[in-house]
Amino acid sequence: MRFALLLWLMTFSALAFEAPVGVRSPRGLLMGDAWTAVNNDEYTLFYNPASLGRHSHDLTMYPFNPQINGPNVLSDLKKFQDMPSTPTGVADVIMDYPVHLGTSLVPGVKLFNFGFSYIASESADLLLRNKIHPTLDVDYRSDRGFATGFAIPLGPGRISGKSISGTQTNLGVGAKYIKRRGLYDSYALTGTDLLDYINSNSDTNDIINQLGLVQGDAWGFDAGVEHVVREGPNQWVFGLAALDIGGTKFNVASNPNKKVVANNKDQVNLGAAWLYRTALFRGTFSLDIRGLTQEMEMLERLRTGFEIGIPGISFLGGINSGYYSYGLGLDLGVMKLTAGFYGLEVGGAYNRTQSKRFVIYLSLFDFSFDA
Repeated sequence: MRFALLLWLMTFSALAFEAPVGVRSPRGLLMGDAWTAVNNDEYTLFYNPASLGRHSHDLTMYPFNPQINGPNVLSDLKKFQDMPSTPTGVADVIMDYPVHLGTSLVPGVKLFNFGFSYIASESADLLLRNKIHPTLDVDYRSDRGFATGFAIPLGPGRISGKSISGTQTNLGVGAKYIKRRGLYDSYALTGTDLLDYINSNSDTNDIINQLGLVQGDAWGFDAGVEHVVREGPNQWVFGLAALDIGGTKFNVASNPNKKVVANNKDQVNLGAAWLYRTALFRGTFSLDIRGLTQEMEMLERLRTGFEIGIPGISFLGGINSGYYSYGLGLDLGVMKLTAGFYGLEVGGAYNRTQSKRFVIYLSLFDFSFDA
């Protein structure tokens, strides 16, 4: 019974081994994460710092913006009906099923072409695999820190918030500092260590600490370039971003079992987007090619997305490495609400292992100011 309880708790506090890339834009996730060239919300610093050059106000603040991500069990209701009460039965149900739970809060400010965001995020994932020799893959991350950056225009071209047409090229750089507490390991369910922890008199938090919870800190650096062309209601954006240059590697204090936390992997991403805006209609179409310096299949690199709507409400959709996403966005000025479902690859190859997830996002009291 105790084993089943621990397994259930970890199911709601643990990720399949997806390479950490920092917090994600909820609108971006619902547009297939094809966000490198769109990047016009409060998550700019996590995709391409050069996009700060498109900030059209003197000051914009995002004081409160919680996001919740979790497993999309609605797509597998039959699988979770009549959940068994035995450890073996629970294991059979969740075998090879990636489970994810995440929360984040990234309040921030944009001042002209400068940006700053505080980072507070919790991310936990679990994958139970191998029926013959069951192994539990765990990646738990608790991050605190900040991201900052700025962009400068290159050449004479410059687009203001009121410009009808023009071109602009921006160069951006960014830095982030993160303290991360986490677990990043695989545990054999038939091994003696895990069973000893479970059979001890410790509570669940103590068991997780015994499994190897450690803490580290790291600096990471980003750079990007972006070219923007605007003609009336049409805007074309082309962006190239290098994130976590060289990898953001966490310095972990010495510990007897040499446990580590997951490092953020470096990535180079290329993006293009078309944005159409009038008083009565808005449309966005975007394309990303991810991981230009990494070895992967071309279809795994591709992300596409779209957004269609009227002022105040929009429908979002996209494809991320072959997996669909869709949702709705509501913008009431002082309140923004975004919700939907998305899938992404966590198995390390195209169409190998899909993690089906939902996202709910609420932003309150956003405001912009022009002198």
